[in-house]
Amino acid sequence: MEYCRIEVRLLDVKPPPWRQFLLEKTATFEKLHLAIQDACGWTNSHLYSFTETDEGPVIATIPDDDLAAPEPDAKKVKLSAFLPDTGSKRFFYQYDFGDSWWHELTILEVVSMPKRFVRQLLAGERAFPPEDCGGIPGYENCVAVVLNKATGEIEDPEYLRRWLGDWHPERFDLASAKKQFDC
Repeated sequence: MEYCRIEVRLLDVKPPPWRQFLLEKTATFEKLHLAIQDACGWTNSHLYSFTETDEGPVIATIPDDDLAAPEPDAKKVKLSAFLPDTGSKRFFYQYDFGDSWWHELTILEVVSMPKRFVRQLLAGERAFPPEDCGGIPGYENCVAVVLNKATGEIEDPEYLRRWLGDWHPERFDLASAKKQFDC
């Protein structure tokens, strides 16, 4: 069985949270989207698109029937159709068009393995932002509150602290994440 070794890295955050996983080469971009959601702790609550650059063209997305020129349906476009003959392939994933989370994805390699599975989480660092936290500025506020570096610019740091619960920007437990990701 052939698998793509993929790395996803959140852009515009220093240091960036990232994950690396294996996904079946025959998977659709919708399955890639769901793998990213699970690997990053997102909740699949918003629209998304995959693009060749951060400005387009669209590789795959959720179709919008109102568009004059329909965009490629993520349920139909296979990852294998996008792979280079050799080397790695870099592209972008935008999740939540309001908060506008941009991710850089790199298909590092295609590997053959005798073991059959759908996907496997391999590595990662740091927590991805909580869902609906307000984009990069909201994420920075979350980090400041958790690290007790909040300034007077944050309206209600105690409320934000309660809303965040036990979220921490440095927390990532690979063994625990694998239990929910691997299948």
